[in-house]
Amino acid sequence: MMKKSIALLLSASLAFGSVPAAFAAQTSFEVTTDVKAQVALSDAYKSILALFPADASAPPVDLAKVKAEYEAKFQADVKVVNAEIDTLVTQTLDLAIKGDLSAGQAKQAIDKGLQWYFYGVITNLTRYEALPALEKGDKAAATAALDKAIELYASVLEPTAQKRDNYYKDYGVMTVDTLAIAVEGLQQAVKEGDVLTYKIYRQMFDKSLIKVFHLAAIKYAKTAPTAAEATAAIEMTEGFFFFAPIYNSLSGGSKADADAVRAAFGSGDPAQLNEAEVKQRFAAMFNGKIGGYATRVLTDELPNGKHEAAIEHAMEGNMFLVAEEVLIKERLGEEAYAEALDHAELYLAAVEANDRAAANAHVVAYLKIIAQLDGVVFAVGSNELTIDGEAVKVDAASYVNAETNRTLVPTRFISDAIGATVAFDEATQVVTLTKGEQKIELKLGSDEVVVNGTVDPAKKLDQTVVTKDGRSFIPLRAVAELFGKNVFYANGEVVITE
Repeated sequence: MMKKSIALLLSASLAFGSVPAAFAAQTSFEVTTDVKAQVALSDAYKSILALFPADASAPPVDLAKVKAEYEAKFQADVKVVNAEIDTLVTQTLDLAIKGDLSAGQAKQAIDKGLQWYFYGVITNLTRYEALPALEKGDKAAATAALDKAIELYASVLEPTAQKRDNYYKDYGVMTVDTLAIAVEGLQQAVKEGDVLTYKIYRQMFDKSLIKVFHLAAIKYAKTAPTAAEATAAIEMTEGFFFFAPIYNSLSGGSKADADAVRAAFGSGDPAQLNEAEVKQRFAAMFNGKIGGYATRVLTDELPNGKHEAAIEHAMEGNMFLVAEEVLIKERLGEEAYAEALDHAELYLAAVEANDRAAANAHVVAYLKIIAQLDGVVFAVGSNELTIDGEAVKVDAASYVNAETNRTLVPTRFISDAIGATVAFDEATQVVTLTKGEQKIELKLGSDEVVVNGTVDPAKKLDQTVVTKDGRSFIPLRAVAELFGKNVFYANGEVVITE
């Protein structure tokens, strides 16, 4: 079990005034193994950036030399970690050499592209090398892998985190402090051979880095559309390469929103960026991740005795809440964020205590708060639902079928809540729900689900579509989940997230 309290983990940036000031190599953290190769790697990164003149009056950068340095010092390793990084960096450099893109854009591609690469290396070291070694009881190997990750973080990514903290200081953002505590926790967990605590602190470390990249992306979503043309082009490139490292993770929250953000930055057209829309899409991605992990904890891991996995994934979901800090404070205020954190802490404590009912109650309480940014909330028996914080009324109330204990909602609920179009064919008694390329057909009185024209035997309704007072009523949870939504219920209220 974790050695530090849950409050410490969730409020890490406030829990400590500082971390131990031991120094080794180039980091402010104590490392005990050989990290010369990582020092050389971070030095190579800095030397490439130094090729770009800081003074506008200096001679222009030799982009061919920049490309040659990148190819000699990084390209082979970058391809191994993530070939897409190399493709995008090389394409940008080639276009800049031709004169189709600016030297400023080339610099951002090299700088942020290599930060993306370093993030990948750090993830591999902490997740795929140090953790398996620790699970085997090999503390020496775990320490060596972790030390390498710490060196790269401190030399390359910590300065980026500090920049985001400075930019968002009015919101109390302190990712550098949180990351320092995560590093300390990881090191202590390795020393003690404590695998679960290592996993918990790894989630804090990784999701704090995701928060850093997210904050950078929304910063450029704000500034690029109003910047001068040359500056806007640079900021679009910078925003694209900051979002790229977290695209895969956040796609798991909402792929459509992740694709839209990536496309907007990748378009090169500042007019395609809308700050409010980008922030809304980030909220959908974060809330989808939080809801997904809560569903996993409550419906699989706790009921099936996977207790340690439940603790880790509850923490993972909570750290996505912390990553959403600025979005919540901007829209809902400091008190709403504090209240959400309080419930997140109690949720994790309930998961630790293996108390599924309490865990469900607290996660629903904080999901209700963040659903005001993106999500749906309604009380069973009401004909009103709140979508992204806005109240919407429909012509009939939801109700619970006493025989099946399932919540049934009128078709308009589904249309508004999940954005699907709904049609009813009186002749065939079939309700058709369509969203994007997915079409689901449900026949009154039948438990079959027809997906894109084919009966899916793996999907059966445990509550059929029924009619009441001349209206069709649909089982909410089953249908919402068919469209990839997470559905939660507590104390007579329902919350739906991506």
